[in-house]
Amino acid sequence: MVEEYRQSRDKEKFLRGHEGEIILFEAAARELKRLDAVPLPATKRLRAEMDGLTARRTALQSEYRKAQREEKEYDTLRRNVEVLLEKPRETEPQRQRSNELE
Repeated sequence: MVEEYRQSRDKEKFLRGHEGEIILFEAAARELKRLDAVPLPATKRLRAEMDGLTARRTALQSEYRKAQREEKEYDTLRRNVEVLLEKPRETEPQRQRSNELE
């Protein structure tokens, strides 16, 4: 963000537009320094990593939805097969009863 600030033509406008981010960044930096944490990572590197993770999450969510649709389809097929396999069993006892009555 420092580089963006340096490259901006209107420095005041940039500061007003990013005031919230700057305040959060400075507070986080103070807390990390207080905790003697390692140096802060580069913002651009973190954003690039977040973008990569977001893209991966989107791809995985798409794959998950596809798997859910397939599961639903297989479940429907399984139920259909079960119904088809059970029908002859139901008619057999009826045939036996009719034979017993005769």
